[in-house]
Amino acid sequence: MKTIRWIKVRWPLPLIEVSKRLLSNQYNENVGRGFILTSSGKHRVSGKFVEKLTEPTLIVDPFGNEIESHITTYYVSRFSFDSSSALMELESPPRSIRKLISELHSIVGLGFELSDVKVNPLVWLQELEALHSPVLVRHISSSEIFVPKNGLAKISVSGEKDIRDEFARLVGEKAHVIDLVKFSGVFNQCNISAKISKSGTINYSGHVYDGFKEDIKDCLERSILEGS
Repeated sequence: MKTIRWIKVRWPLPLIEVSKRLLSNQYNENVGRGFILTSSGKHRVSGKFVEKLTEPTLIVDPFGNEIESHITTYYVSRFSFDSSSALMELESPPRSIRKLISELHSIVGLGFELSDVKVNPLVWLQELEALHSPVLVRHISSSEIFVPKNGLAKISVSGEKDIRDEFARLVGEKAHVIDLVKFSGVFNQCNISAKISKSGTINYSGHVYDGFKEDIKDCLERSILEGS
């Protein structure tokens, strides 16, 4: 299953200048950190930030001797952004993106801002359906459901048929937050199963058509505007 997460980004510089600064901070084995760009220019920048991490470790051989060794791992954060969107795309993001954020901030400087996306996944899904065709929603997770007196509840609804109506009946008019929606459908003759979350993340499996990610992002951006 593939994962894509989008976050809001604000650049204090033209994209071409951001691109130049990232190119001047390319990965260097001696430094053990830096950017590897696959595309750069005034309209689009994509690539990854890499940091080499080496930690010492002790190995005890069969004779009881301690041998010092080193374990090398790499932190990798893949990203892309372009001049037509206020969103940065993170492909297969690591558990934490703090290293990427810190590195970008140190290179770009003051005025660089990143913030989490907040979206109602059902609104996001409606945009997708309007673009393609109706899908089958098999699971909805919701939280912050108000219950008397001064209580909050969580519920998850799953089923083999589309469960949006059942979920709506359960929640009623109570205030709530949709956390996660799982669905399956046909997009440009491609069968896709996916889950989308309130943080602007999609996990999907199946063969996708060219332009799938762009369509998903465009629908997300429209959903954010509507939900603001």
